[in-house]
Amino acid sequence: MKKLLLFFLLFGHFLVAQIPNSLDSLKVYLDTKPKDTSYVLALNSYAFLNVQEGKYEEAARIIQEMERLSKKLDFGTGFYKSMNMKGVIAYSKQNPEKAMEYFIQCNTIIKKYKLPKKIYQNSLNNIGIIYNQLGDREKATKYALELISFQEKNKLSPLKSSPYTQVGDNLKFYKKFDEALLYFQKALIVEINLKDDSGIAINENRIGTVYEDLKKNQKAIDHFKKGLTHAERANYKLLQVDLLTNLGRMFQKEKNFIAAENMLKKAEKYSIDLEATQNTKVIYSNLGDLYFEQKNIALAEDYYIKALQLSKEINDQSFLFSANENLATLYEKKGDFRKAYFYKTEANVARDSIFKLKTLENTEDLLRKYQTEKKEQEIALKNVQISNAKKQKWYFISGLFLLAIIGSLLFYQSRNRKKTNKKLQLLNDELDQANKAKTRFFSILNHDLRAPVANLINFLQLQKESPELLDVESTKRMQDKTMSGAENLLNSMEDILQWSKSQMENFKPELRLIAVSSLFFDIQNHFSSFENIEIRFENEENITLKTDEHYLKTILRNLTGNAIKAFGTSTTLSKPVILWKAWQHNNQTFLSITDNGKGADLEQFKALYDDKEVVGIKSGLGLHLIRDMAKVIDCEIFVESKKDVGSTFTLFFRA
Repeated sequence: MKKLLLFFLLFGHFLVAQIPNSLDSLKVYLDTKPKDTSYVLALNSYAFLNVQEGKYEEAARIIQEMERLSKKLDFGTGFYKSMNMKGVIAYSKQNPEKAMEYFIQCNTIIKKYKLPKKIYQNSLNNIGIIYNQLGDREKATKYALELISFQEKNKLSPLKSSPYTQVGDNLKFYKKFDEALLYFQKALIVEINLKDDSGIAINENRIGTVYEDLKKNQKAIDHFKKGLTHAERANYKLLQVDLLTNLGRMFQKEKNFIAAENMLKKAEKYSIDLEATQNTKVIYSNLGDLYFEQKNIALAEDYYIKALQLSKEINDQSFLFSANENLATLYEKKGDFRKAYFYKTEANVARDSIFKLKTLENTEDLLRKYQTEKKEQEIALKNVQISNAKKQKWYFISGLFLLAIIGSLLFYQSRNRKKTNKKLQLLNDELDQANKAKTRFFSILNHDLRAPVANLINFLQLQKESPELLDVESTKRMQDKTMSGAENLLNSMEDILQWSKSQMENFKPELRLIAVSSLFFDIQNHFSSFENIEIRFENEENITLKTDEHYLKTILRNLTGNAIKAFGTSTTLSKPVILWKAWQHNNQTFLSITDNGKGADLEQFKALYDDKEVVGIKSGLGLHLIRDMAKVIDCEIFVESKKDVGSTFTLFFRA
């Protein structure tokens, strides 16, 4: 994979006439040819071959020579290739963040020297690929869209297919399947024009998975079959394994068990030959599902156990959870409740590990984004300083030759210095605010999440070290509470990440037209476990609303959660009811959430409407989060509450 990515980062760099591409022939070329622009391009190829062999110090020495000659020749392409090669070395040394800095500087060089559009196309592609590798979905999509617009506007040939797949993957992640299909189909057309069987197979596979998500099984099967045909032409065995596995799963859904078994057994053989452990464990699990559905319990058990063993070998917590769950279900079916209980317990342990990994991943993602933004600001600051130094040098030289107008030059120099200093001050203020925001956020994160995490750990320690203190009923009750607490904690983490994003300067919400009913149905499913509480929804006008879906959903989920908490443990209510309502008046939209709970003094809701009530360690997030996120989407919240009657939260959206 790494070699493939390095190829993309330097694609087109060896397509220069009369420059050899082997190490020995390049040495001869460099010893015999004059040191002109072609010589610089040959040095670039030579540096890359040294990177492939892990000779980073030698490659760095070659880059220095490239820079020296490029400066002497005023060769813009040479400056670009030197900077690009620095990025390649940084990536090869597993420092993608540093590589990103070099690739962004490449864009500055391209614009300065007005280099060919093909070079800019490659540069945008490099940046998008690295951001995708870093897991920064937003920036990867931003550069992918920029590249799509650039190459289509300039009618470049061949087009890059990677930006279409990046945007498609992002849309698929957010379950926008129809839009994702459009981009995957564009990527497929690019690969067809290139007559690249591997690329065609990969994109047919992507399209098939989207149709599977849309539950259009026959279309999914058709695309998987096309992909398999092209993968076989390219002799791409690993991709064949993936496509065969997908076909086996789809045939099983269509109850074509014979075809499903043939596909999965063939995939199993290829996967074992390739020693592709990740693929093999998936195939074992799918075969287990297939035989279990056909009531062939013995074969199902055999494959589930194989899947579990491979999951343990590679420490795949997600698959450990599913494999143990499958075995627990199988042994329960057999009536072997002792084994069923054992594997169910193992599944719960794996699920707890998955939760911890997700929590760490979300926190690391926030830190990575903060660090990336900070580095970009530092680069901007450095560029301003370099620009200022160049201006001062130019003023000094000009002053020696134009003494007659020295007064005028000093005036302009003073004015430019003030502007530059103002820019520097603004950048310094932004860095200071970013540091304060980070400190404030992690203080809140530590306070609001430490206690629930501690409760989860205490229960798990009790269960591990003193299980004799808990009877079966108590254990089950506490396990249910622990699971509920873990899910709520994960939701809280997501809310906090959304809130922190709303606090970032220059953030703009993603406004789009959404159906209010879809929001409420999603939230209704979220709280479906509260069976004793009736949740109603009135939306006679089938209202739609232009706003940021994720922020509004977070606000509504928190307000509904507060309404559920308002019922407390009281048993005086014959039926706890929460009423959601949507209506319009004078072309303005209103949403309300009403409960018939205990009610409260309006002072308790002060944080919703009083800006002086700031987020702090003592007060936590709660209503502050709702207030801040409502501001971002231009929404006002009004509260009415009466003791022993209930509370109503009304959201008002300005026209």
